[in-house]
Amino acid sequence: MSESIAIIGSGPAGLTAARTMRSRGSRARIRMFSAEQAPPYAPASLGRYLIEDREDILYWQGRDICNRLEVEEHRGERVINVDPEENILETSADKEYSFDKLLIASGSSLKISEVIEGHDREGLLNFKNLPATRKIKGLADSGTGSALIIGGGFIGVEIALCLAEIGIKPAVLNRRSWIMPRLLDKETAGWVVEDLEKRGVDVRLNTEGRYLHGEEEVTAVETTSGEILHADIYIAATGVSPNIDFLEGSGIKYEESGIPVDNNLRTNYPHIFACGDVALTRDFLSGEPVSHGLHPVAVSHGRTAAANMMGDENKYERMYSMNSLKELSYKLMVVGELEGEIIRAEGEEYLRKIYLKEGRIRGFVLLGNIANAGIYNSLLRNRREVSGYGSWLASPQFNPRDRIFNTV
Repeated sequence: MSESIAIIGSGPAGLTAARTMRSRGSRARIRMFSAEQAPPYAPASLGRYLIEDREDILYWQGRDICNRLEVEEHRGERVINVDPEENILETSADKEYSFDKLLIASGSSLKISEVIEGHDREGLLNFKNLPATRKIKGLADSGTGSALIIGGGFIGVEIALCLAEIGIKPAVLNRRSWIMPRLLDKETAGWVVEDLEKRGVDVRLNTEGRYLHGEEEVTAVETTSGEILHADIYIAATGVSPNIDFLEGSGIKYEESGIPVDNNLRTNYPHIFACGDVALTRDFLSGEPVSHGLHPVAVSHGRTAAANMMGDENKYERMYSMNSLKELSYKLMVVGELEGEIIRAEGEEYLRKIYLKEGRIRGFVLLGNIANAGIYNSLLRNRREVSGYGSWLASPQFNPRDRIFNTV
């Protein structure tokens, strides 16, 4: 009798794992469970789908990928309980399934801060899933004019840009005095705000949501200053949380931020693995357990988890934060840790900052001109000493093959 594999989640991590198993010759029975009714899609492509209305952008491996892989899809069957001792999982369809090995690739969701009263009301959309994105698109197509995004981090800004692109008037509430505070310093954020406003986004700094009005559904947002704001669409973007509710009482160890795994992506049970957004893996730079929430990380995890479920002992590749905004009037890349000595270059249409610690690149921000992004990534990963380049390091014309000199 063939081995039985269960995969919770049909996103890039889970789908890549299934593809990897089949490409390596596995004839195991693979079941894939998803809370959504859609074929496997890439959440990172939801913004472009909203703008371009092309489903092929979403279904990055084709709508029929599970048929081609001979994977049994269980769409709309949300896993509600896992028993790792009996090797059984239970779904929202009131069914039980047995497994020999389990991969948890359930992803994450946007959330609203629990300190905001009324955070559990209906009508607050989550831009990280397809049903919410389709609802937003439907409202836009019907002539809906406004959206209120609670949270001015990277995801909140990305959502605002996408909505502005399709004709919706978005407002972003950001409790800090500059946008994207976890990723950008105040100067760089100023460039972003200027472009957001040019594109029709109402950026409200030092403005925090305090209370969500409405009996059942959200009808307005009250700020800490007492202002009451109305919109046609309300979107939560104050943070991201892993989809792990079904693990309560299972014995599988988890934390608020995700599932700790070992170097092979195993949980505290040797036959149960976790990967993608839901897994806590060691960051390349800090060494701390984190969830990067990036498509390339999910794909890499999926390959590694699949190989190890088939008997290998491969260590996952440690990654670091890499974000880019594509909907601005100019390109923006934010990579790594933005701490330490700053090497800076500015022109009429660009701003570039390289962050050094002990003479080595720890992170960089490229705004307007992203030349040498690949070179900086390589220097960061290889931990190469670069302090000798001085201010030349941040120049768009920088080339590491040039003679090292110091212009400071």
